[in-house]
Amino acid sequence: MSGIAGYYGIDELAGQKGYDLLQRMNRFQAHRGPDGEGVFQEQSVGIAHRRLVVIDEAGGDQPMYSSDGRYVLSMNGLVYNYIELRSELVQLGYSFSSESDAEVVLVAFQAWGNDCFERFNGMWGLAIYDRLEKRLTLSRDHFGIKPLYYAPVDGVFDSAASGAYEKHSAVVFSSEIKAIVFSGLVERLPNDKTVYRYLRYRLHDDTEETFFAGVYQLLGGQVLEIDASGMRVSYYTGLFDELMASAKSSRHTAYDKAAAQKYYALLKESVTMRLRSDRSIGSALSGGMDSTTLATIVSLLMQEDPDKTTAVGERLPTFSAVFPNSINNEEEYIDAFVDMYGKNVEPYKCTPQVEDFLEDFDDFIYTLEQPVISTGPYAQYYMLRMVAKHTTSFLTGAGPDEMMAGYVPYYVVYFKQLIAERHYGRFIKEGLASFDKLFRLVWVRFASRLFGKKAWDDKEFINKDFALRFSSEKYQTVQDNLKLRLVYDLTADSAPSIARYEDRCAMRFSLEGRLPFANKDLARYIWSLTDDALIHNSWNKRMLRDAMLPYLPKKVANRRKKIGFSTPEVEWFGYMKDKYLEIFESESFAARPYFDAAVAKEAFTAYYEGRGDATTLAFWRMLHLELWLRMFIDSPMPDTPPEPPHPRGGQLKNTSQALPPILQNQQVVGLKPSGTD
Repeated sequence: MSGIAGYYGIDELAGQKGYDLLQRMNRFQAHRGPDGEGVFQEQSVGIAHRRLVVIDEAGGDQPMYSSDGRYVLSMNGLVYNYIELRSELVQLGYSFSSESDAEVVLVAFQAWGNDCFERFNGMWGLAIYDRLEKRLTLSRDHFGIKPLYYAPVDGVFDSAASGAYEKHSAVVFSSEIKAIVFSGLVERLPNDKTVYRYLRYRLHDDTEETFFAGVYQLLGGQVLEIDASGMRVSYYTGLFDELMASAKSSRHTAYDKAAAQKYYALLKESVTMRLRSDRSIGSALSGGMDSTTLATIVSLLMQEDPDKTTAVGERLPTFSAVFPNSINNEEEYIDAFVDMYGKNVEPYKCTPQVEDFLEDFDDFIYTLEQPVISTGPYAQYYMLRMVAKHTTSFLTGAGPDEMMAGYVPYYVVYFKQLIAERHYGRFIKEGLASFDKLFRLVWVRFASRLFGKKAWDDKEFINKDFALRFSSEKYQTVQDNLKLRLVYDLTADSAPSIARYEDRCAMRFSLEGRLPFANKDLARYIWSLTDDALIHNSWNKRMLRDAMLPYLPKKVANRRKKIGFSTPEVEWFGYMKDKYLEIFESESFAARPYFDAAVAKEAFTAYYEGRGDATTLAFWRMLHLELWLRMFIDSPMPDTPPEPPHPRGGQLKNTSQALPPILQNQQVVGLKPSGTD
């Protein structure tokens, strides 16, 4: 785990000026890598790296150079199947000087070029510079678990989605946007289109655009190449095209018990691979089925094959946020797991309070970098402060909701699909069995009207002139194809934002989160099966439930209500009323071109007087946007970042290295690794 940053094609940065810039960018990502830092600089190209050690402390320093001096790597993340890839590369005649996964990545690129990325099973955002061809390659993992941002600095950006650009010859990039916007190379301006989509449709992280004008994210599965001929963005993987084609196909393997057993075997393999580490590993435990599944599999592995759980230790540390006396409290489910597997588990709990949230308010905004739709990520933020005291890496249960229909609205999509496919009998059967879930969904939407409260629509809070500018922006999603909807949510509408929350909150405290469910092999297998592997007899995540039923506490396996890591936001809003009202009444809020300040204040007041019913989600979006604008757009350029609340100690290691000589062109042509014909 690390932070990477750099620039390409900026002649003015040759020499000391470029070195100073790389050091500055490194400072704003220091929390991502407290164990080492290094830079590479050559002519108009610079690459910076901050390192968090999890694999091979002695041999994994970066930037890393290939043995022939041609390639330079700076990588954030971990490729879990590096041991298998290393063996394959050794068979091809390549040799290694370390035990690092980063060296495997570098040699794999040397051997296979961009095709290596499809072979990787892991999470990464990386930069590889070809010193011979003068080409920079940026790559991001299949599911976009690890971040990678970039900003063209010498032309007009056209469309990253289509890969079409005006000709560029310069770019700046980093793991977090802070390093870009505080570099001085990019003007700090809000992206009004992203702001509108966020306020109107609750969308964010769903496209290549960010809240910062001119700053873009590389999407999951994408690669960016830039050289003298310009910049190109493309997909190195066909995974999502495969999933979409499968979703539209009528040919799938019938689901049965054997399918559940195969899924369990694949998931167990994924978990086992993500236990590879030279540092300690724990597990997040929310009380939901997903995180409990991971902790359960690790507990079983500790009994069955302890050689594969050495990084865990004698007892698995589990970390939970609980909210006693709140509707969001899941402690009874956490305790059910601990009661069942207590001899293998060391449970840790924390209880975030509204007073903690107020104290951490500014750092929470700074950590997330861009607005989010609720205060929910604060539960992770607070919990991970505790995790940092006990371990370096942790497993987290993100992914199954977008792969196996974990949210209640997916039932509606499935029912519409059954009607479209004329499966009327199944529609009636599933509808009756799912009455409790559907009733809650309908009640949330219409309860206020039954009690005569004024219902506020999100669009009423948006300045009318601003809304008119973006009236062509629409939000459309798949309504009658469950698997197609899941592909969209996995790649755009839901999973990418969750990945951002988890990455920022973890890395703020120099922690590495590992996601066993975000595995391309699992995704391909799920989409190969009939839809009743997902929803059946009103139960979602059917295959996961069937696979884990013998091992999970019954209280967890038979849960009907999903909460997940979140805060008791409605309750907290009552305590923070005065602070929030102060923001709504501020001059800066009223002066923004985005809000109808009068309507926002009226709705907020009516909400607390019991006369109106606007959701806290609507209020929070306006509040977070206003605070984000103050911090990242309005404020003077900072020279140094704020210290994390609990920074990790230790001696910082400088990993900058002397540049190795690069082979001449005639030596590189037809180059083969030693030991080959």
